[in-house]
Amino acid sequence: MINLFIQFVHLWRDQGAAGLAALAAAFVVGAMIFAPRPPMCVVSGLVFGFIAVPVVLLASTLGAVLAFLLSRYLFRSRFLEMAERRPVWSALVEAINAEGWRLVGLLRLASLVPGTVTNYLLGVTRIGLWPYALATFLGLLPQTVLFVYVGAAGSMALDDISRSPLQIALLVFGLLFTAWVAFAVARRTRQSLRDMRSLAAATNRG
Repeated sequence: MINLFIQFVHLWRDQGAAGLAALAAAFVVGAMIFAPRPPMCVVSGLVFGFIAVPVVLLASTLGAVLAFLLSRYLFRSRFLEMAERRPVWSALVEAINAEGWRLVGLLRLASLVPGTVTNYLLGVTRIGLWPYALATFLGLLPQTVLFVYVGAAGSMALDDISRSPLQIALLVFGLLFTAWVAFAVARRTRQSLRDMRSLAAATNRG
């Protein structure tokens, strides 16, 4: 699938706004069909540069919202049945019903559950559409910036190998800093999720 995506973006890279619209469409569909989002982000940065960040972020959020709506209004019984057969999914649905948008944001940041699974699974919860959309947007932001930056920085380095050592150093520093921020956010998020599970367990025992 990723090879097909690479061919797709190269076909549209010189088409200006139409190319960016095609990129957005690819991410909207990708959010609904279990496409590998991180490598798609890297390729987008490599081909389109930093302008891909808002396009990818908004399109990924829109795709997540569409999957959420499909699950809630067209395939609710099917996904609810799937969740009930999986204790972890069932527990996640109950937790989101209790915690709301905060847990949605944490799940996006921590990337503990595949994004497309999360999109459809959350459709059977009681969370509202707008809290879900906002939490998804904010949760996807750090990893989108990181992966697109990786691709864009690689493209800049390849396009002009004769860059000065200072420019190369700034690119590397920016990449390392972005990666560190994303890692720190993900680690803190996972700790928050563990704390929430421990608190829930203690409450149930009490």
